[in-house]
Amino acid sequence: MSEDYTIDAFIGDVKRILAEDGENHSAFERIQEKMQTLVKNPEYTEIDEEAEAGNIHSGRQSRPLYEDESGMILVRARFGPEAMTPIHSHGSWGVIGVLKGRDHYQVWQRTDEGDGPGEASVELIDDRILEPGDAVILPPPPQDIHAQQGHDGEATYEFVLFGKNAMQNPRLYFDPEAGHAELVHLNR
Repeated sequence: MSEDYTIDAFIGDVKRILAEDGENHSAFERIQEKMQTLVKNPEYTEIDEEAEAGNIHSGRQSRPLYEDESGMILVRARFGPEAMTPIHSHGSWGVIGVLKGRDHYQVWQRTDEGDGPGEASVELIDDRILEPGDAVILPPPPQDIHAQQGHDGEATYEFVLFGKNAMQNPRLYFDPEAGHAELVHLNR
């Protein structure tokens, strides 16, 4: 089935799931399963690494593969091996699926009562390697905090679905040592 499961079919399934369940953990788990099927389609795993855009944290982002009036957006992202992204949030739930490469993926949790910039406390709660075909849920704010890096000296390429246009939303960058979160506006 993965060979003929397309972005259009995936988006159709996502919209049906959200209409049936709303935006909740059960729906996100169902979307995660669909993402695992999508990222195994060989049509999408063949990547021209020279032409592929960087990630938005380094100032480069590919055009959306899907975007609608509700704010839902699907993008292809690249995370290089050079350095871990800043610890950051997106202001939206999401589902990440690995197309190619291995992703050093960290999940951080906000431990203070805040949800905005300024004084902030975060702790690392999960640190793992995602393999091609893996998919993970990025929970709704304020717990959508994570960091990523291509693993083993190689870049990783992923599909990322956001419930709201995270490419236009301001996001928080966290500095756990300083106990601070900074509001950052990135443009695509």
